[in-house]
Amino acid sequence: MHTPICFDDVVQATGADVLNKGCQLFYGVGTDTRLDLTNKLFLALAGETYDAHDFLKEALKKGVKGLLVHRDVPEEIWKGTDISVFRVPDTLKALQDLGHFWRKKSKALVVGITGSNGKTSTKEFARTLLSSDFQVKASPKSFNNHWGVPLTLLDLDPQEDEVVLVEMGMNHSGELQLLSEVAEPNVVVVTTVGHSHVGHLGSLEKVAQAKEEIYLSNKNAIAIFNLDNEYCQKMYERSKNQREKIITFSTYTSGVDVSLRVQSMGLDFIEIVGHIGGVEGQQKLDLFGRQNIVNVMAASAIALAVGLPPEKIWKNLGHLKSFWGRGQKLEVPEVGATIIFDAYNANPESMAALIRNIYELPLRAGGKKVAILGEMLELGEHSARLHEKLGQIVAQSDIETVWFMGPHASDFKRGFDQERQSKNIIISDGYNESLALEVKNMLNKSDVVVVKGSRGMQLERVLKAWNCEQVGL
Repeated sequence: MHTPICFDDVVQATGADVLNKGCQLFYGVGTDTRLDLTNKLFLALAGETYDAHDFLKEALKKGVKGLLVHRDVPEEIWKGTDISVFRVPDTLKALQDLGHFWRKKSKALVVGITGSNGKTSTKEFARTLLSSDFQVKASPKSFNNHWGVPLTLLDLDPQEDEVVLVEMGMNHSGELQLLSEVAEPNVVVVTTVGHSHVGHLGSLEKVAQAKEEIYLSNKNAIAIFNLDNEYCQKMYERSKNQREKIITFSTYTSGVDVSLRVQSMGLDFIEIVGHIGGVEGQQKLDLFGRQNIVNVMAASAIALAVGLPPEKIWKNLGHLKSFWGRGQKLEVPEVGATIIFDAYNANPESMAALIRNIYELPLRAGGKKVAILGEMLELGEHSARLHEKLGQIVAQSDIETVWFMGPHASDFKRGFDQERQSKNIIISDGYNESLALEVKNMLNKSDVVVVKGSRGMQLERVLKAWNCEQVGL
């Protein structure tokens, strides 16, 4: 059972006023009344759409033992119960303070992971590598923002957990500094710098500047640098003489701590060679796509930083698997065509990487390559130009049929038409089930279909229309 959070912990961490002193122990925290809240402390967060203060009665029905609020709470809600009630000026700030307090109670090594691409994959790969030798806790799903990071920290067991992998996202400057203050990571890495969130920040240079906060805010942490990304390489140059411990990775640069490259690949594997911590090796991974080599190197560097021997890292690499929406290999029911479902998220760099990967794949006799692509979101004023460029890249590839959906479909088509030869293109402003079924009817068992777009496009709807139950919809 989770080590309980004590009544006094809550008061000390948040400076809360006590409205009712009842239960003294809370077995975790909760923020969602749709989930099990038995014996937990309920934090009433207020968001843009919902305010959890409106659901306090539901929380009590779910078995909470404490309420942390920043609004007036009718006394009749808790009067005559053993429910402890705390009041603070801001429940979100209190959540962050409590998460930081709980992190400080633990001796676990905290790893902060950020980047334009590969945060979640790197986190999950690192979890797999480390779990053989350490008690590991990691951010659930993509709990990587101002509430997800403290919730991750509050889920750790200070007595048991040895490593905590904390995914840290951002779309504005200053966010990684705040998350660093909450998590105080011992190891930090920027996987890549790319166009994700460029719409919020304005330029790649400003994206890089915001990402660099994870290094600047944690100057005593072990810093891991990707020397294959020009912006991360510049961060390394600025840091290399100012930090006690640095780990580097690269496919192309010599003298690094981790260097791996893809020797061969197929629909459901990549074979890699190289060295980790000076130990050479070769391994076959059950992953799709060359782009994963960055995530594999980052995860291996994290494992080195934590203290896993290189020989063990090489062995554990063989256990890596793809997961939801990230290069999943599926099959179209009743047809037999192969699907590569990579629709967890998308930006210009990851789209280009996918198209390069598909170009390398051989087809069975009579097969064709089909792409179902969705809008790349959060590109701001750069959206039209980058979607036009994507259209050009797709048209230059050996993809025979493409369906692009999203508000910038016309920009995609303009780029596509500049390069197209004898290819089929379908565009729509959004998802259309009749088009999904139309594309399905074009397929045969020898075809390969790639599905990719930003998370907000919900491209799993295509697979649902195709009755692909195995995707976990």
